[in-house]
Amino acid sequence: MSIGQNEKQRQEKLNDYVTTTHILSLIVIMLALILGKNLYVGNIYPVINIRFFLLINLLGFGAIVLYNMRFQLVKKASFLSLVDLLYVSFLLLIVVLMLFIVGDIGYYTEAILLLPIIITASILGKMPGLIMATVCSVILFIYKYNPQASIFYTFESNLILMSVMYILGWFIGSQMDLENKYRQELIKIANIDILTGLYNHRYFQEKIKVYFSLVSEQKPLSLLFIDIDYFKHYNDSYGHLAGDQVLSFMGDILQDTVKGKGFSARYGGEEFAVVLPNCDSETALKIAEEIRLKVSQHSFLGGQYQPGGKITISCGVATSPVHAKTIKELIKYADQALYRAKCLNKNKVELYFSVFDNLEVNESEEELLSSIYTLLSVINAKDRYTYGHSERVTEYSIKLAKEIGIGEKEIQLLRYAAFLHDIGKIEIDREILNKTEALSEEEWHILKQHPKWGSDIVKAVKNLQPVANIILQHHENYDGSGYPDGIKGKNIFSLSRIIRVVDSYDAMISNRPYQKIFSIDQVLDELERCSGTLYDPEIAACFIQLIKHEKNEPEVGEDIAVCK
Repeated sequence: MSIGQNEKQRQEKLNDYVTTTHILSLIVIMLALILGKNLYVGNIYPVINIRFFLLINLLGFGAIVLYNMRFQLVKKASFLSLVDLLYVSFLLLIVVLMLFIVGDIGYYTEAILLLPIIITASILGKMPGLIMATVCSVILFIYKYNPQASIFYTFESNLILMSVMYILGWFIGSQMDLENKYRQELIKIANIDILTGLYNHRYFQEKIKVYFSLVSEQKPLSLLFIDIDYFKHYNDSYGHLAGDQVLSFMGDILQDTVKGKGFSARYGGEEFAVVLPNCDSETALKIAEEIRLKVSQHSFLGGQYQPGGKITISCGVATSPVHAKTIKELIKYADQALYRAKCLNKNKVELYFSVFDNLEVNESEEELLSSIYTLLSVINAKDRYTYGHSERVTEYSIKLAKEIGIGEKEIQLLRYAAFLHDIGKIEIDREILNKTEALSEEEWHILKQHPKWGSDIVKAVKNLQPVANIILQHHENYDGSGYPDGIKGKNIFSLSRIIRVVDSYDAMISNRPYQKIFSIDQVLDELERCSGTLYDPEIAACFIQLIKHEKNEPEVGEDIAVCK
């Protein structure tokens, strides 16, 4: 059984004990009213006493209403101070009315003043218990004061009872303070990640449900997913102790940046989540960028030997209700945005978007489009060496198309085609995709079918039918040596020729089971060497210039113009 479950059971038992104490205290007050000696006249039937009738009803009705209110708030873990104050004040009022209005109701009537002290200390703790003891001592002094006797006599005659009041308030209140402190420690252990000081995954899942229930157009909820780039590489190089220091520093940054805006949690491993209520996408992006800059500008032990020369983070952002209608969607889309940030460049903040957002489809095609998106996830899982390949090909294909001067309408088709160009690989076994040895003739024949299979899959969506032909030809070579149909030159769709160049570039700089990674310079030499045979020479030349320009001027957001 978890700490949280144990604490919940213990809290329920404690509430039962406190409730029983309060009920017994109320019973004592009720008995004092019913058995009061001034309510009888020599027989077993009480005289009709308006004061008694009003008090007995006020006590019963008021106690039920206030206690029920408090019980409901305890279940909801809401703010109780005001209700608690009303609750104990009400009981004190009843006791005072009994003493000063009903009158003497039996021997040692003043002992009934102990009950508000017991209840106050058991709810609010030591200090409120002592304050209530002081109030009850003053009430006792007024009640017992005799103008014909000295003040000191009244004080001395009631000293023992006053002392008992303070002892009760101190003892019961101290027990409750210790209990509350212990409870808070258990809650902290159950909810806080010890290493980073952030909330843990369990707390994140519980709390985001609360915030999501308040989401509206006027009150958006943004979610950030953050991942430390190349963290395994750092751990392997400098050990887990150094890695823990990086995680701890991440906790400090997140707490400092997010304080007062939402809450942050360690989602798992080197991944973090930030929940920002009443925060739109634009504001969330600014907060994410602030976090990214703080990390990249900090000097970590050995950070200069990390890929990129420093420790960095990637961040994905999604917002509800703009992007997601459910909690599951919000988490999924923030994770997809993080995935995009990591597979494109790392040290990057990405806002969620789907290449299909602007695609108009009917109701029957929406489910099909969702299935296509799912197929892409399956392909990424099957072919671990091409993780993020489609995103990178899409990104560079669009950059290249803009440099060439292709219109926006065609760029939109290119966006779909580049993103879906490998979807036909869903039909290929994992063993073939990840095989480290040379493929057999039969296996190679199977692999060459994926452009046609991919084309057939997307044809089912009416508005994607033009994309199907682009996918079909994305492995055709400029000299006619490609597949599946051996088309050559300008007979190959221009958008397919763009994808052919970019697809080859990304394949050569990615870690594949059947080849080593090439340097960018080696890849550019290879593109130039195969220009006119595998690749359209004009498109290849423009792409080479584009990559060289980015390599020499890597500033993000800078406009480039190298082919126009």
